Amino acid sequence: MRKLFLLVFFFAVGSIAAQTVSGVVREKATGLPLPFANVFVNNTTQGIATDSEGKFSLSGDFPSQIELVASFMGYMTEVKSVSFEGQNQAEVIFELSFNESNLSEIELKAKRDKSWERKFKKFEEVFLAVPDDPFKSQIEILNPWVLEFDKVKSDQGPNYLQASAQEPLKITNWALGYRMNYYLQDFRLLRNGSRYFGQVHYEPLTPIDTQEELSWEYARQVNYHSSLRKLNQSILLNSPDSVYFSLFKTLPDQTNRRKTNDFSVELNQSIFPIQKDSILRRPLGDGNFRIFLTDRLEIHHIDKPWPNDYYTNIHHPISWIEAPEGFYNIDRNGTLLNPTQLVLSGYLGRQRVARTLPLDFVPQSEFQAGDTRSEEIITGPNTELNRFREKVWLTTNKSYFYPRETAWIGGHMLYQDAFLADSLSRVVHVDIIRENFEVVQSATFPIRQGRIEGGLVLPKEMKPGDYAIRAYTSWKLNFPEADQFIAPFLVMEEGFRPEVGTTESEIFPDAIAIKSDFTIVDSLSYRVMDLEFNLIDEFENPIDGEFVLSITDADQVVDMNQGIRLEQAMNWLDEDLPETYKSSLSYPVEYGISIQGKFTPDNKRQGLVNPITIVRGDLEDYGQVMTDSSGYFWATGLNYQDTAQIAVAAVNDKLRPFGSVELIPMDKPVLGTNYPKLAYRKVAVPSEDYFLDISGDYILLEEFVKEGVKVEDERSQWFGYGEPDRVMSKDQLSMSLNMMNVLQRMGFNSTNYRLGNFNVGQRTGAPLLIIDGAPYPFLENQEFKEIIESYQPQELESVGIYTFSSSVFGMAGYAGVVVLNTKRGQRYSKNPNKKFNSEGFQFFSIPGFTTFPEFPKNPPADQYLRKKPTIYWEPKAKTSNGVFQVNVKVPYGIDRLRIQVEGRSLDGEAIYKVIQLER
Repeated sequence: MRKLFLLVFFFAVGSIAAQTVSGVVREKATGLPLPFANVFVNNTTQGIATDSEGKFSLSGDFPSQIELVASFMGYMTEVKSVSFEGQNQAEVIFELSFNESNLSEIELKAKRDKSWERKFKKFEEVFLAVPDDPFKSQIEILNPWVLEFDKVKSDQGPNYLQASAQEPLKITNWALGYRMNYYLQDFRLLRNGSRYFGQVHYEPLTPIDTQEELSWEYARQVNYHSSLRKLNQSILLNSPDSVYFSLFKTLPDQTNRRKTNDFSVELNQSIFPIQKDSILRRPLGDGNFRIFLTDRLEIHHIDKPWPNDYYTNIHHPISWIEAPEGFYNIDRNGTLLNPTQLVLSGYLGRQRVARTLPLDFVPQSEFQAGDTRSEEIITGPNTELNRFREKVWLTTNKSYFYPRETAWIGGHMLYQDAFLADSLSRVVHVDIIRENFEVVQSATFPIRQGRIEGGLVLPKEMKPGDYAIRAYTSWKLNFPEADQFIAPFLVMEEGFRPEVGTTESEIFPDAIAIKSDFTIVDSLSYRVMDLEFNLIDEFENPIDGEFVLSITDADQVVDMNQGIRLEQAMNWLDEDLPETYKSSLSYPVEYGISIQGKFTPDNKRQGLVNPITIVRGDLEDYGQVMTDSSGYFWATGLNYQDTAQIAVAAVNDKLRPFGSVELIPMDKPVLGTNYPKLAYRKVAVPSEDYFLDISGDYILLEEFVKEGVKVEDERSQWFGYGEPDRVMSKDQLSMSLNMMNVLQRMGFNSTNYRLGNFNVGQRTGAPLLIIDGAPYPFLENQEFKEIIESYQPQELESVGIYTFSSSVFGMAGYAGVVVLNTKRGQRYSKNPNKKFNSEGFQFFSIPGFTTFPEFPKNPPADQYLRKKPTIYWEPKAKTSNGVFQVNVKVPYGIDRLRIQVEGRSLDGEAIYKVIQLER
């Protein structure tokens, strides 16, 4: 979560009688007065212009100390601290220096290119308002051209983007009814945070009628009562929690491992309620106070509704505050005196300039906010539904294919709400379709950790022409057509290749950059290229990412703009559902291979609501689902490849099958008029330049067994199931009280036996339990608890939890998986000789995940590597500390390589780069 360091110097509202500050503003070089210079008390509505002699006088209910600001066009702004201790009057002399670096308006406007526009958009989101704040459309910088942006390389800490302004930013806020002159002193944007500070003078706008005046007053009161200033005053005065705030202490960063999105689970595990009177506060003797804050506070703003993503069962805003020095200072009104002492995130971090109020604003003590959802965030009737949307993005190893070739596929899942990714689809369906919408080839691939890998072997009898590739999930069928992926898929006639005109791609100089380095050496059968990528963000800091890597022969493969760039696909994340869209969510989420059908009883007395038992093979996987009141059933979670025999039957109390079942084909999306095509012409290819990506020609290194290679311990590989999503080691277990406490710390809810946010909204039993490699599926909740509690944490080597990665366990792992690795070996055992009695079951041949030839990356050193269009393919590439390294075998005779990298950083920004390497 991005943190915001708000460095805006505040003002303490009138605590003593009226004061007067007067003085003169002069030019430093000549000593001449500056008439009509601006003089104001920082962060207030109180200001004045100097007279013809450069003099000014301001009176008001000032506190003991204020910041006074003087400015004049073309001169450096000057800020002075003024103290009224022991006196009612103060005199100040300003001497302003000429700003020699000031640029003309024409010169500044000339810099408004695309790079400047991208930087300005980021500036607005950090400085003015977050994108989903309705105030964003009601606040505007009237002179944005005065802003300049520079990348700063820091010797201490990460690099950052800096913004500066030669003139005050003129801002109009029609949401709160103020015009502001903001004198920006510093603005820094990093990847994980930002900060800015300056001096600001507020001028109230004139309302057009009473209704607008009342609207502004209400908005001001709402913002004040949700502000840091109000929170600080609440802590200082130890006011009751009941209306505005509840406070919780969080664990330190090194131990804070929140496992769930369930507030009731996290309470007293990762967050602990505290009372305001437990926070130490001390007077400083000058009318100000110090609040000691050694822990990170989580603040719940309990006075308003909010579409919360952090907790699925909490519906109000949440903030976090931290004091790096262990304390921060405020005045008696709650104003933070030194903003560098506090780090804000969450809801308080959202409150940019669009939400700030002048510090001489007087709140209503008895104010009660109503339903402020519309005041705080843009929402519509489909906000909750929109959170559950997902979309597939795919790319292929090249942009056109020939019959008999393998089209390798890689991709990412896009989620409107990443918090819900572990509750959404684990299966993607891919179709090749004709222009008349006929499906000519289909495949099904698993989704693992939000990434997709697959391949389509095109039949030799496939007719060349313009096709389209579409990808979708079953869950997507609940949503509009735009939520499916579709792109051109060109199949060429052998002996020809497409030819296209040259197209220029838009270059974004501030996007994530890729720096590459390589060396090539000759070997007996092929050349070996050591390739290295370094991912650099816009501040030239290393950044990690996940991407699809394709390396092709640039002389054989023509590059075509297919219009399926991930950067374009990610625009979908900003597209909410239409307000008029309705969905019954009749298509369920697939967690594996799924079947649906209808049960018919032998007679009416047996009823339509019955459990349906589903078995794959000889109990390789099995499970039970319930029919609905009409006899329909849905089962998902099976995990196998090719086609399997699935036994299905309703079983009575005596475990005897009865009635009959029929399976219902799975629905496919209805394709509208959006059928994409590529513009190209066919040209003949000389026979010596004609090669195909036929995977069968390769010999894989993995097919050979090397002697002397140490096989890793089976337990270290988690019994072949892959790395768990969460792991607790024996050192951590040794400090645990009991096993239920261990599981709760890892996200297990002992009330409903649910693993965190996994399968949210689904009815599931206890998780699959595996002890030293032996599975114990379909346990009742109490039975699961008894087995778990029979162990002590000190008896275990490790505990692993699978939620997002549980699909590998089939239907048995539908509710998640808990793996115990003990120090002494297996304690429980199941009867290994138990066989499936299939009498009375109906059998169906059900296609599983589509098998495809893995791209061969490591041919034997003694085999000559023939020329191929695709030299290397890696759909699941990932950097470590910003670096990706790979060893690529290149056939002799290839002079130019085209390298394409496409994916996204771990914090969600698009990555795209095409590199041409020549011999």
